[in-house]
Amino acid sequence: MKKLFLLTGLLFTLTTMQAQTKWTVSCTGKAVLKNVTEDTEKNILKIKRSSLSKTGNISIAFDKKDTAAIRTIMADDTNRSGLKNWEDVTKPVTITNAELQELFTGRNRIELYYTEIPRDPAKAALVRVRPVHLCSVILQ
Repeated sequence: MKKLFLLTGLLFTLTTMQAQTKWTVSCTGKAVLKNVTEDTEKNILKIKRSSLSKTGNISIAFDKKDTAAIRTIMADDTNRSGLKNWEDVTKPVTITNAELQELFTGRNRIELYYTEIPRDPAKAALVRVRPVHLCSVILQ
């Protein structure tokens, strides 16, 4: 009986570990946050104010492409007010420095989140959506 509980617990743990989505955040082609999972304390990207006037970008790439879900990336300020959305993300999202400069107008911190909703309307009606923290971008 103990072996059955142990085996069931092990299978459950392995299944949930595989279900977690991981992503990589790159700044001007260099991976800054690699194989990241949700962690608001560690997932921080610091950008100098002077670098926003130069050419460059931030890129967010997910490890798994889920065609059964609609993925949305959101840029919010510290009050969780929406600044910009990228709908139905299937490829890596690139945010140029010009876009970042617009988003940082009057702010020093931007929070990036994503959500996933099933494409099937019947399943989407049953799912409770929670924004997952991708990273915080801090202007220095």
